[in-house]
Amino acid sequence: MSTRKLRALVVDDEPLARDELVFLLEQLDVKVVGEAGDAPSALKMLKQAAPHAVFVDLRMPGPDGLALAETLMKRSDAISVVVVSAHDDGAIRAYEAGVVDYLLKPVRLERLTKAVERAMERMPAAKNPDATLTRLAVKRRGKHVVVQIDDVVYFEVKDELVWAVTDEDRYALDLTLSAVEERVPKDEFFRSHRGTLVRLDRIAGFEPAGAGTYALHLEHPERPTVPLARERARLLKELIPIAG
Repeated sequence: MSTRKLRALVVDDEPLARDELVFLLEQLDVKVVGEAGDAPSALKMLKQAAPHAVFVDLRMPGPDGLALAETLMKRSDAISVVVVSAHDDGAIRAYEAGVVDYLLKPVRLERLTKAVERAMERMPAAKNPDATLTRLAVKRRGKHVVVQIDDVVYFEVKDELVWAVTDEDRYALDLTLSAVEERVPKDEFFRSHRGTLVRLDRIAGFEPAGAGTYALHLEHPERPTVPLARERARLLKELIPIAG
């Protein structure tokens, strides 16, 4: 197996079944990043847990395991779904939906090993955390759109999402603002506020906004104003010297 650890989310409405599967996965050096007893709970955990694979029981109250599997695979091509069930009558439908494996309870370690190997084969290649982003592929209306970093005027957190704003449009990202900040060119972008990252050469000016904060004006067709934290204003003055 790869030296990289598989991150797994276990979903089963029976606590004892979850415990048993978690125990077996840990024997295979799989990192179990979360457990859920139903589909809605699993979906809420998805972004924070960031699993490579989801091991899901087929028969659960509410949306069943197959419905959850289909939802997961629509959300991300990178997630592998393994169905774990006491019944074999759902195997054909599960494979047709695109699951990577279908395990029967009680799960045998040897059989689970094969499922883990299949999921690991589909893990995204390791990325260089120091690699500078030059473009982003964002999902929009069922297809992927490539956004060039050079076209982004600013990034902002709004409605619990991170948005990349260009002169023409805005795009929701599946990244945290801190993750974006780490990967964009350091000499081109400036973190003006905990929720805003702006392109330095698009800063038109800034002014006091009361309560020790500032309003940062950007060169953009809509002439947006974004927040500038007081402690960041001092740093900005060093980056862009002010005459007079």
